[in-house]
Amino acid sequence: MKKEYQKYWLCGIIGAVCFGIGDWLLGYVDPGIVNESFSVIKAGHGADYDLFKITITLLFGAIGVPFLMLGCVKMADLITEEKKTFRFWMALLPVGWLIIHFTVLISIYVYSWCMHSGTAETAEKLATDILQMMQPAQMVSWLFAGIPLVLLIVYVLRGKTVLKKRSQFFTPLLWMALLSGLKFVIPASPFSNGIDTFCMNAGLIIWFVYLIAIKTEENRL
Repeated sequence: MKKEYQKYWLCGIIGAVCFGIGDWLLGYVDPGIVNESFSVIKAGHGADYDLFKITITLLFGAIGVPFLMLGCVKMADLITEEKKTFRFWMALLPVGWLIIHFTVLISIYVYSWCMHSGTAETAEKLATDILQMMQPAQMVSWLFAGIPLVLLIVYVLRGKTVLKKRSQFFTPLLWMALLSGLKFVIPASPFSNGIDTFCMNAGLIIWFVYLIAIKTEENRL
């Protein structure tokens, strides 16, 4: 991989790490179930949860977006066909990332703030309402984030990249699924919950590190 690309992969790592810091702060909590309909809000987001963590998460998310954007958009150069299409979708990935990040933050903040105020019933009801309100935006955001990651695997498997086919084993979606699946293998704990929330960013970090480490097939980049 030519040196001129290394800075973009490094930017991608920085962006994913920034988002990952926030996700770890959100996820490293008691994973006890509050409500069966809550996938992210846990018992650890109650009255003892430090709301300043939300501020830090928002800050690092904002910092991470431009770095992640640079790394994602540059990935289009790895594709041998349909570069413009792939670049378009990759540009949407950080957008989806940020919206998902924000909607999750809002629901956790609302729940935790109410729990700090000693109103557990209100906390659960308001969090449910917020999650329902955010659901359409979240669905669109998951498409923004998911489609480019699926396309990446498709292009690699079809040999439409400058990478060797073995690079499929380092694609982000694979590692996201593997790390998220750990929660079904290891005992429930703040650590296992933290890994689950961090897995999306971990997948991207592994991919960008792989791009820095390898040489492209036939030195086409």
